Amino acid sequence: MITFLHTADWQIGKPFQSIADNAKREALRAQRIETIRSLKSLINSKGAEFVVVSGDLFDSFTPDKSTVAALCSAVGQLGVPVYAIPGNHDHGGPGCIWRQEFFLSEQANLAPNLHVLFDNAPVVTDKVVLYPCPLLRRQQTSDPTSWLRNGEEFAELPTDRPHVVIAHGSTQGFSSSSEEDSATAVNNIDLDAFADNGFDYIALGDWHGMKEITPIAWYPGTPEQDRYAKGSDNMPGHALVVQISAHGASPTVESISTGQCGWHDVQHNLGDDSGLEELQHQLDAILESRTNRDLLKLNLSGTLSLAGANALDQLVERLEARLLDLRLQRYIDIEPSAEELASLTERDDPLISQVARELVEESQSTINPESATLAKTALRELHLQLQRVR
Repeated sequence: MITFLHTADWQIGKPFQSIADNAKREALRAQRIETIRSLKSLINSKGAEFVVVSGDLFDSFTPDKSTVAALCSAVGQLGVPVYAIPGNHDHGGPGCIWRQEFFLSEQANLAPNLHVLFDNAPVVTDKVVLYPCPLLRRQQTSDPTSWLRNGEEFAELPTDRPHVVIAHGSTQGFSSSSEEDSATAVNNIDLDAFADNGFDYIALGDWHGMKEITPIAWYPGTPEQDRYAKGSDNMPGHALVVQISAHGASPTVESISTGQCGWHDVQHNLGDDSGLEELQHQLDAILESRTNRDLLKLNLSGTLSLAGANALDQLVERLEARLLDLRLQRYIDIEPSAEELASLTERDDPLISQVARELVEESQSTINPESATLAKTALRELHLQLQRVR
């Protein structure tokens, strides 16, 4: 019986350029490294004897030196052999990071347990026979696993230990390329061609969600989520614990949640002001008391009074402080309540009353919608300032 950890698509060094705040962007990048370090506890608790990484350790073909050092340090702390192949983001072509002097030096000093596999040739260890299928260019039109089609070539390899394929690419439409709406069919893996070839497990990478393709072929997904999930069956933020009793035996695969950051997509119809409290409860349940651990897409609709609109602004201000990123879409109509209109248009101060009446009239105009919107905004600001000077 062997137990190993299957992971992929670490994407270390991902820039997250859509996040405006540099400090929060760096926090998200640093969390990816911390998540890799945290795999040590999973390795220990499950008794994993080695780790397989199916490509894309780095997000880029040319990561900077601090990113290289951070990754090597994290891998070195895992304490077991780590077998990795280049993927499409960090492919092994000419000039690749894997051949550069700085990486080789950091690997030797910080991560001697890291074995980057470049060749289409079996790797025999005392625990397993590995069949690496590295990508030597970002886009490969041929099947990267095609060299495995003739099983007779491997007849002399040991049969007293499991045989594991490591590959990076798309299968049956599941790929990072399809997530990014790429129409180019590259790095495609034909799993049907593996039938009866004697492989015990196919460790796949490229799809960023955890996915079982066949009982022996799995994508673990990226261990730390790096984008908003598309669809309910997309399960990022996992690693797989694989157990195989012997060559020819079916693997047992256990999915373990490893992600630390939450990527949330919330759509909420407020209705009216009463919906604000319900929204607050919903967000409290999702975010709990965390700060700088969550990203939120928030799509809001409904109709709010002036006070309700100001209360929403205060909620948004708190969210922006607590979240790593907030992407807010508001489809909110602002309709002052009767009491608010009276408080603005029937004041003792004739100047304020007159300005308020003119703004109310303009806000109800159907001739110039843009002017009506500006008038509503001005009414909100007037109401807010008067509330402050009470």
